Amino acid sequence: MIGAGMLKNDESYWTPEDGSRAASLSWSTSGGRYDDLLQHHHELWRHIVGRLGKVGVGPPSGKVIEFGAGMGFLDDLLDDESSIVMLDHTDRFITARPRPLRDRCRHLEWSQDTLAALQAEAGTFDWVIAVAVFFHLDDATAIALIRELGALLAPGGHVLIEGWNPATKEVLHEMAVTERLFARYPRYALHLDLMREALWPDYHERCRDGILLYRKIRAT
Repeated sequence: MIGAGMLKNDESYWTPEDGSRAASLSWSTSGGRYDDLLQHHHELWRHIVGRLGKVGVGPPSGKVIEFGAGMGFLDDLLDDESSIVMLDHTDRFITARPRPLRDRCRHLEWSQDTLAALQAEAGTFDWVIAVAVFFHLDDATAIALIRELGALLAPGGHVLIEGWNPATKEVLHEMAVTERLFARYPRYALHLDLMREALWPDYHERCRDGILLYRKIRAT
């Protein structure tokens, strides 16, 4: 099992300095308006579902675990039959929602104790989802996170990642000075060939066009 400090600077970076501006800084042109931010996520979700369809995979459903749940938009996007475990370093995003999460959601703190408790459900999840998180992970951390959370998937389940960088170091440096919710956190460009090789043969890469998608082949 990975250590509690698997993500670099867990304590320093992964909570907002100003929770009251979470909606605004998550998508700057929302002006902090939740409904505009929700509409943005609906559009993003349509893009994700469209990319999945191009490789013959239906929309995420069933038992889902999300890393970096933020304001809990998956509760507004997934079908009503799905259940969601939402992992994050803070609940300050959730408390900023104008309406509570539904009962089908469990919002859990990212910690070693949480990861240990989730092992009781290993092999029962259908999807691992991360949106706008992998910008901030280097190759080794990204692989470790996929393996740790992927252990919760049943064979045939999928890891879906939206928000990863194919950018050059120069572009990443320019992005780092933009005022964003996690602007102070480093940004990395993932080496996708290295990730594919490291995850094989347990996971098969199915898409890297707009989203990253891995299918779990066997129990790990």
